[in-house]
Amino acid sequence: MSINLYSKLKTDDPTISYKLIELNDDLMKLLNDNKSRKHLQFKSLDEVNSHVVLCSKDKTWLLRQKDHSNMSMLMHEGVVDDNSKTIDPSLSFGLPPPITDYIGFARTTYEYETVATEGRLRLENIPIYDGEQNFEVRDKSNQTSFQQLLEDSPCSSREGLIQWYSLGGCTINGQACLLSPKFINKALHVTLMSVLAESMNLEELNLKETYDAVSKDMNSEFNPYTIEVVETILNKFGRIKDTEIEDKIWKLNSPIIAKWYGIQSLKKYVSKSSLPFDEFMLQRRSQFPPFFPCDIDISMLRGNYYQPQAKQIQYFSKKSLSQDPKDRFKTLFKLQTSWDLRDIEPFIEELNTKHMKIDSFIMKYARRRRVGKNYIITSRN
Repeated sequence: MSINLYSKLKTDDPTISYKLIELNDDLMKLLNDNKSRKHLQFKSLDEVNSHVVLCSKDKTWLLRQKDHSNMSMLMHEGVVDDNSKTIDPSLSFGLPPPITDYIGFARTTYEYETVATEGRLRLENIPIYDGEQNFEVRDKSNQTSFQQLLEDSPCSSREGLIQWYSLGGCTINGQACLLSPKFINKALHVTLMSVLAESMNLEELNLKETYDAVSKDMNSEFNPYTIEVVETILNKFGRIKDTEIEDKIWKLNSPIIAKWYGIQSLKKYVSKSSLPFDEFMLQRRSQFPPFFPCDIDISMLRGNYYQPQAKQIQYFSKKSLSQDPKDRFKTLFKLQTSWDLRDIEPFIEELNTKHMKIDSFIMKYARRRRVGKNYIITSRN
């Protein structure tokens, strides 16, 4: 089979520019589904460098330019009014007569490949709410709803919601904001105390009933624990059991709550000096609401503490560590000369961007030896 190919590589409209994008299997499925492809949207990843991502309902792909030496031509089938298009058989290389005409209308020496990436909310201008009474943005024209935040962020709606719930996102007086850790701690404690006092089922919590329980004994004119705040607490420390029903029901996640109280206890009791494990565990238990049913396990707090001495514990924030792997390992070994693999892993896993086996990644910067069933990590120096 052969065709006649003609070229018209300048479009009638000079503002039109064509780009080629490689479609992976996931994107092909989305494009072939009428409902799913409606959610596909291009968004700006970086306003400075104009990087772009492509978002579906639940995934995000980075568009990365890939140059190549071959020219790609965009064509469409057309009719060419040309009586001289009969080809001399001696010049057809033995091919049969052309069956149709194609017209090239654009060409490019590069295309965009799609690389799966983690979507993120753009939180630079989102304020922090600490439970103050007169909270509002000074300039109403700059007020941002969560839906606007989602539209402006390089992430899918599902990824945005997961991050929003995890961070303690809320809406106060129409403004999207993040609850401060201090206020989250108060709101969680009040919510748990209230539902326990009403003997409510922690695995079957309705938003309105939970809010009514929280508001029941509020005597002041101003109640900082609005229904939106209560919903934020339920989303951060629980999960919706059935997303299809209109009257949503939440189930609280006891391990997540226990971890939250544990980290707050680390900050309160061992941020400046260490304590024996047993003494810290007693102090930690006192932070929980009375009769709150949950198991306490120190392993929940890995990535938030180190051991300056055997059987001692002290708080440490991962945010203070360098993003350079060598510097990070150096700092960790200054804090603690040897680490159990399970204890050091949360401090360094984010640096393993190539997704190597964690043992192999650690061996690039430290030594590993086996002691019984466990692995001990020490400095190379």
